[in-house]
Amino acid sequence: MKSQLNPIINYIMKFLTRLSFIFTFFLYSCDESSEIGIDELLNEQKEKVKVHYVEIPLEVKNIFYDSVRTDDGDVYFGKIDDPVFGKKTSIGFTQVIYEEGSEVPPTPGEYSENYYVPNDSSILDSAVINLYVSKIFGENDSDEQEISIFQITDTLFSSALYTSNKYTGITSEERGKIGLSRFKTINLNDSILSIHIKDSYGTFILKQIIEGIKNFKLLDRMRGLALVPSDKNNQLMSFDLDHPESKLVVYFNNPVEFPEINSPVMDSLQYVFRFNSPLTKNYSYYNIDRSSSELSLVESLKKNEEFSINDKIYWQSASGIYPILDLENFKNFVDTAENIILNKAQIIIGPIDPLYKDVTPSKSYYYIANKNNNINPIGIISNPNENIVMKDNSYFTDDNDPGEYVFDNNITFTYKGESTVFFQELASKNLDAQKLVVYPENSNSFEKLIIDKDKFYLKVFYTKFNQD
Repeated sequence: MKSQLNPIINYIMKFLTRLSFIFTFFLYSCDESSEIGIDELLNEQKEKVKVHYVEIPLEVKNIFYDSVRTDDGDVYFGKIDDPVFGKKTSIGFTQVIYEEGSEVPPTPGEYSENYYVPNDSSILDSAVINLYVSKIFGENDSDEQEISIFQITDTLFSSALYTSNKYTGITSEERGKIGLSRFKTINLNDSILSIHIKDSYGTFILKQIIEGIKNFKLLDRMRGLALVPSDKNNQLMSFDLDHPESKLVVYFNNPVEFPEINSPVMDSLQYVFRFNSPLTKNYSYYNIDRSSSELSLVESLKKNEEFSINDKIYWQSASGIYPILDLENFKNFVDTAENIILNKAQIIIGPIDPLYKDVTPSKSYYYIANKNNNINPIGIISNPNENIVMKDNSYFTDDNDPGEYVFDNNITFTYKGESTVFFQELASKNLDAQKLVVYPENSNSFEKLIIDKDKFYLKVFYTKFNQD
């Protein structure tokens, strides 16, 4: 008897669930044909065709990824104690390489990078690393910070993928420490942090250039550099290594002229090394301690595990904390509706508290999670169209731009964008997606968001054909 009742009970439960969705959608639904501009087109068919919209609440939780890809975009350095997301220590790993200068001499009054080269008589003046500071997290701009430059024990590989939990060994302090600077961020001029390098290391580089060592061989000999904070640091900084002001400069003078190699008698010459060559690699390593933070629960979670705390949703990409949206409510809506065509579909997040608008990511993107809540970290940068919600025109063209949801930090304080084709394909079962993970523009980001979990919903405009 029990076995006969189970199918009936399951059917009744499924019916009641769908009935609750129908009732919820009825509360929000109304005629909005004018908003999507087809009211006049359907003027003679209004008895048969109705245009509606529905606001579908989305179930949302947080998900914990134990590492994120950090070898794209800025390099982070420093320490910060965030009461919500935890204590973070960041070490930046980077490489520099030189490019030989042009054979065409510079015109009078102009500068041609690496045209003048050192010769056997050249003497080192100094070596300096300049880093362009793009962002600073932490309010302690009058506190002294410290940065140490170490040589790493192994080379980095330009073709490899580096994530936030990848630590590269550092040479011992006696041999490997090649630079040190103490500074206050309030005193940074033009957002440039300059670190003087030990003369012994500068002389080593100068000698390699004099001996004519090829750039890729010197890159291998130098291996790479680590940017390490001290225990007393209390700010987190990001460096834009693509910026033209980010460079390692070897200053030298030539007491003797070697005209055949563009090496005249001259003071204050310089040879420049860059961070942003295709042959170099830059990435950030993060050590995060959440044990005394609001998200201390995360310390006990497994990789890719979902969690909920305080009816809030937390988002800080570089910390591995993301919102994950369940699309079940949309699928239930499609199942209960008949004879409809989606005209416009929008995911809405917000509004947020305007007090936090300046630390909120400027854009959001949506990645399709697989059955294990995982997403392909390589596809995020290298081939995003494999698992990202694309722009509407990208599904049928060679344009592979992802669909971006821009944050309005002036009026609505919400994220809003259109993904109509994605949801139509989902409704037609041409795509398989159960959940979406919310990503910022770059996964290596310490911008953050804390928001009530009921502020995630899907707004759908649809046309319904009335067969009666």
